[in-house]
Amino acid sequence: MTITQFSYLIDSKQPLTDSRMRQGWDLFLSAYNDNERVQKPFEGIFASRKCWWPLPEYNYQSHELPSANVIEVAQQANESEFIGEGLASSGFSASSGQSVCIDITGFMRPHILYFLKYLKEAGLKQIDMIYTEPEHYSRKAETTFSIDDVVKVRSVLGYEGQHVPGMDGDALIVGVGYDHGLMSRVILEKESARLIQLHCFPSLSADMYHESILRLDRVASASKARDHEYVIFSSANDPFVTAAELSRAYAKLKGAGLSNLYLSPLATKPHTLGFGLFYLRELEGTASSLIFPFSARYSRETGKGLGRSWVYPIIF
Repeated sequence: MTITQFSYLIDSKQPLTDSRMRQGWDLFLSAYNDNERVQKPFEGIFASRKCWWPLPEYNYQSHELPSANVIEVAQQANESEFIGEGLASSGFSASSGQSVCIDITGFMRPHILYFLKYLKEAGLKQIDMIYTEPEHYSRKAETTFSIDDVVKVRSVLGYEGQHVPGMDGDALIVGVGYDHGLMSRVILEKESARLIQLHCFPSLSADMYHESILRLDRVASASKARDHEYVIFSSANDPFVTAAELSRAYAKLKGAGLSNLYLSPLATKPHTLGFGLFYLRELEGTASSLIFPFSARYSRETGKGLGRSWVYPIIF
């Protein structure tokens, strides 16, 4: 696939308007979270069935959850088991023809990625995903997303590559976000690989872009092979632009003699969505893996205020 094969989707994102929320979907899924930008869409969207998914990473106790619309999901499970059991409990059926919408705002990044993998393999033709931006992050450049230490850095299930022994041409593409602890662990895990920084620009706001740069500076020495010259940019809120930019970077790396490619999406959730779309379209069966620094617990609320909401039509 070339960059032109993504280009027809670049203008596909749509604002989540009141009329679109009233039009609704058959099935609407969201990860339960106290954050206003998760609560408001759940309240406003019309759907035949709406389901809250309690995530183990947020550590909500039963008395903290809503009294209705909460499904039972495996609390000690990897992303494959969690998504598979959650969809079954939500009444999802690939053969039913039901329209499905997933609010990715509160889900973990590996969940978002595995949703794509699972639904594609289930034979779904299209699904809508929505995301609501914060006005700003709660502690500016000091905002942290993971609470516990990173347990391990591993491939996201469904995104494991068929790697080759040679490492001289290894490359690591990191989606630059706020959590310098997560970025440090990923870069150290692949410290011999050439580092490519993928920044969100324009960011959700100008101050957010500046804050993410401040966080990246703290891990500047983590990689011996850090390449200051290879910085690329994509949209913070358009996964199709991100997928297209990754496609362009991949073509350039292959032309320079690529051995193994590692990708780690640590910026916004739409950014992560773009990584997943690109991988499933171009990298399956290659010496490429999508890796992530897994932690046991994450902050329940990292953003403040209610920003713009977007709908992303995903076509498999």
